[in-house]
Amino acid sequence: MAIYLKENLAFFLLLILWTVVGIYTGLASYALIGVSIIALMSKEKYAEILLGFWLILMFSDSHFHIFDFAKSFKPAYMSIMAFVVVVHRNRIMKGNNMIFQLFIPFFVWSFLIMYRSPELSTTVQKTLSYAFLFYSIPFLMRFLLTEKQSQTFRTFYFIIMSYLVIGLVMRYVDQDFSHLVGRFRGIMGNPNGLGVLTLMIALLFDTIFNKVPSQFSRQEKIFFWIVIFLNLILSQSRSSLFALLLYLFFSNFKILKGFIGFLVFMSILFSYQLVMNNLPFIIETLGLQEFFRLDTLEGGSGRLIAWTFAWEQIQEDFFIGGGFNYTEWFYGENYNFLSNLGHQGNAHNSWLTFWLDTGLIGLILYVLAFILMFIRIAKVYFNAIPVMYAIIFSVSLESWLTASLNPFTVALLLTLSVMLYGHDKTSIEPESEPIPEQAEEA
Repeated sequence: MAIYLKENLAFFLLLILWTVVGIYTGLASYALIGVSIIALMSKEKYAEILLGFWLILMFSDSHFHIFDFAKSFKPAYMSIMAFVVVVHRNRIMKGNNMIFQLFIPFFVWSFLIMYRSPELSTTVQKTLSYAFLFYSIPFLMRFLLTEKQSQTFRTFYFIIMSYLVIGLVMRYVDQDFSHLVGRFRGIMGNPNGLGVLTLMIALLFDTIFNKVPSQFSRQEKIFFWIVIFLNLILSQSRSSLFALLLYLFFSNFKILKGFIGFLVFMSILFSYQLVMNNLPFIIETLGLQEFFRLDTLEGGSGRLIAWTFAWEQIQEDFFIGGGFNYTEWFYGENYNFLSNLGHQGNAHNSWLTFWLDTGLIGLILYVLAFILMFIRIAKVYFNAIPVMYAIIFSVSLESWLTASLNPFTVALLLTLSVMLYGHDKTSIEPESEPIPEQAEEA
């Protein structure tokens, strides 16, 4: 690791420079980051550009004003990413993009209904950025995993582990910075955000560990899982911890990867809230009131209020929807009313959010593409279905899947790309050497 750090010291120092300049100068950091990306592009440092984008999205999730530069700059970073892909399209865009192709009907529908939005400008931007993300990330990752796989994986590992470890260190340095209402949040804006990010990082790197087992040492893998579970447990993010345990459960029992597993998963998914509402007695008996936040179980942390409110609004516009960003706008317009009921935030369910934004038609188009995507990937990666179960569980309790400029959707696309295009040249096992074309032609 020391040798790797020495070889990539310039990039690590660049990230630190972005952060320091962004914190202390704000607008001045835009020019620095923009010029830096162009410089990285000229040297074909696509992994660094992609990782920088992911980190900016992580910083933008924070509620601290010192990271406001990231919130303001992330749309510009997305535009620069588009510029990179277009300029180097002959180098990067090789082969088909099965992920994007499956979602084309959904994107077409989303563009057709943009006129219904109460905030047309925002809706246009979010629809374009969502489509571009699904278009660009798989192409970039396919190129990187073909040309520079080892360097890409190790760069991601070192930077992401550093991010999570720094958050853990801040727990002992500044409690106000690293905690929100008594719950650990690391560098993220809230504990649930840290929980979702940690879950997505776990899915990404466990996929990497499975696809290229020779890439990381046993000690590095053990360290990774220690950091992951520390963040999940300290954040007290019940849904993210449960989603990860679901993934580990389904991925370690082959009998659960078929139809039996699907039935088991659906039973767990639909009974989760019922079980959560009947846990107080067991939790009190075990003395785990603080971790499970017993006071929030009865109302599902406001989720039941949010879901009921969303369902009532869906009846007003069942089939078409109000365009991307409609849910965020609608919940913002009713903030005071919902706060009095005990809820703050959004719909807390990606499927309901898609329904509100794109109607039943858009929801069906998205769900069909989502399921078909994982079915095809399952033909070349043995743990694709367990990953799908973890994602479905998470997005059924949070709305992160409906947005492009957050660190979670990007992580999902990175994981999907690794499942499709990652490979271990030292392995002779068929399931470790996927043929991306098979997934595209299936």
